[in-house]
This record gives sequence, structure tokens and C-alpha cells, in this order.
Amino acid sequence: MSYKTFILLCLYIDLAKGLITSEIIASHNYPLEVHTVLTRDGYYLDAFRIPGSKFCQQSGPKPAVLFQHGMSASSDFFLLNGPQDSLAFMLADACFDVWLSNSRGTRYSRRHVSLDPSNDAFWRFSWHEIGTEDVAAFIDYILNTTKQRALHFLGHSQGCTTPVVLLSMRPEYNKLVKTAVLLAPAVFMRHTSTLSQTIFRRFIMAMPDKEYMYHNRVFNKLLSNVCGLFIARVFCTTFYLIYNGKISKHLNTSVIPLIAATLPAGVSTRQPKHFIQLTDSGKFRQFDFGIVRNLINYKSLEPPDYTLSNVRPLTPVHIFYSDDDSSTTKEDIQNFAARVPEAVMHRISTPGWHHTDYVHSMTVADVINKPVIEIFRSFERLSSPTFT
Repeated sequence: MSYKTFILLCLYIDLAKGLITSEIIASHNYPLEVHTVLTRDGYYLDAFRIPGSKFCQQSGPKPAVLFQHGMSASSDFFLLNGPQDSLAFMLADACFDVWLSNSRGTRYSRRHVSLDPSNDAFWRFSWHEIGTEDVAAFIDYILNTTKQRALHFLGHSQGCTTPVVLLSMRPEYNKLVKTAVLLAPAVFMRHTSTLSQTIFRRFIMAMPDKEYMYHNRVFNKLLSNVCGLFIARVFCTTFYLIYNGKISKHLNTSVIPLIAATLPAGVSTRQPKHFIQLTDSGKFRQFDFGIVRNLINYKSLEPPDYTLSNVRPLTPVHIFYSDDDSSTTKEDIQNFAARVPEAVMHRISTPGWHHTDYVHSMTVADVINKPVIEIFRSFERLSSPTFT
């Protein structure tokens, strides 16, 4: 083997390592458990658990919190800011039992009892199935493992869509959710203006059911290295923010190389298609397969609306929103809030607060994380000990 070939091989091996959730957690000296959950329809899903922290001296069971990521993201997304500014680490420090989920199709959840990701049949799902099957399986598994009666829930973007679907379609799960904190919930989408909803919509809608925006460790690591260069970081930041809505002056740009290393995590084409359908219809409803398949699946020409009156966790839904988010707009979120039985609205008054700022803003610890922790703590202070 020549020296040049050896150097290239070493570079490839380094790039192939990528950046993974377990390494991020371990690098900050937090305890880690990896759990695999099986859904009713045969998908194997990985969850990463942070069961404690050196800053928590509490003995005995800790209240469980389930995190649900948005479209194209994974469990990595909630950890990139590090211990000082990532909500997952802050909750562990505050004596909560943190569970980071990974939906089907993401880099950590690409297994099935009979289907292979190379088979298009593996990808015949939207966020509807992620809600009715994945989120339900995670809740069941966590409560069975921790022997608790209910848990707290935290979602961002599509990570809010999915629990709303679950609580609407399978209302028996409401009693298993202590609090539901929804950061920029993607429910009604009439006024959204992201690139996937505008420039790329025809391309997306024409695609068959298959993998879209897949994760490649080598490419993502290489992109991360490039975006780590000062001269390239401005370009990487601008592209990332424009794709996700608008350029934000609040983004912690130091996480851009880490975002480049971990996103996209893997998506089915049906997921953005389903969101585009919501934009077109102005409704929050199930996937539109076309007249013939709608008649077969739903016994109606059009897909049915989700029954938002069923969304009744143990406490009112907490909704965080801003005036300037072009992905999940104020108008659409207020429409959603008006249709659930009870909602507590948390308006982010910071001008120019956009979709990614809920997780990666420079001020996220004060604007989002501390208020969320207080919501969870308030429930624990006021509730019966039998809930933990």
C-alpha cells in the first residue's frame, strides 16, 4: 500500500466515524443508556437515555421526559449546544430522567423485522405513523422501564405534530402524558413559506415513496469540516437558515459544523408531502392518497381531519411560538391553539426569533430551557407522588 493510499484510507476512516448521540453524551461525562424499541408494525427504534447527572444528588426515581425531534433531525439535535445550553443536559442536571427518541427512518432507526431500507416499502410512512406507532411505542417502553404512570413530553416542529396525531387518534394515551411542551408546533401550515413548501414542492410531490434527505457519515463529516472553516461558515449558516425559513441573528453559529455533521438524519418523502398537503388544504388531516385510495382507506373522497378535541393530556398543552417564525407562523399556531381543549400560550417576544432558535439560539437557555424546566417542576411540585 502506498503512503498516499494509506493517508486517504485513514482520512476515510476518520470521516466514516461521523458524530453520534452516544459520543456527544459521553464526551460531556453524562451517564448513557441505549434502548431499542419495537413498534407494532415492526420498526426497531433506538432511544438514548441520560438517567442522571453529577449535579443531581436526588436518590430514587426521577420524572421521565421524552424528547421528540423534528423532520430531518434526530436525537443529536437536542445535544449540540453542550451542557450549558442544551435542554436535555439541563433537565438531567435538574434531576429529570431524559429520553431522546429517534423516529423510523432516521440514522438510528433504520431496522425492521422484515423490510430493508433499500426497499421502498420501508419508507411508506409519513409523520402520521411516527405519531400513532413510534411515539406510542416510546411512551409504552419508557413507562414500563421506569415503572412510572406518566411522563413529560417535549417536541420541536414535527416533533410536536406526532404527539398531537397520537393523542388525537389514540386518546387513551392522554392519561400517560403529564405535560406536553410544544416548541413551534407544525400542525396547521397554511401560512408557512419554507423552501420545501415553495421552490422544492413540485419536486417533492413528484417523488415516489422512498428515502429523502438521507444521512451519509462520510459526506456529513466532510461537510462539517468544511463548515468549520471560518471562510465557509457564513455560507453554511446562510444556506441552513434559508432552507429552514429565514436568516436568524440569534443562531449560535458555533453549532453549524455540528449540525452539518448530523443533519439530515433521514426522511421519507411522505413526510414533506404530508406537510405540503396541509399547506394546500389549510387543514390538519391525514395523508391524502388520492380519490381511489382515500375511498379504500378512509371510505371518503378526502382524508379525515384529526380530532383535536381529543388532545387532552393531564395538564393544558404548552405552546411556544413567535411572531417571526416563517415555518410555523403565529396565525397557524393560534388556529391550532383555538382547537385544542386547553392551551397555555408562551409567546417569544424577541424580535426575529425563527424556527431553529427554539433549540440553537445563543439565548435558548434563558428564553426556552429554563421556562420549560419550570413547567415540568411545577407539575411535580403540585402532583400526587403516585405519578412518579
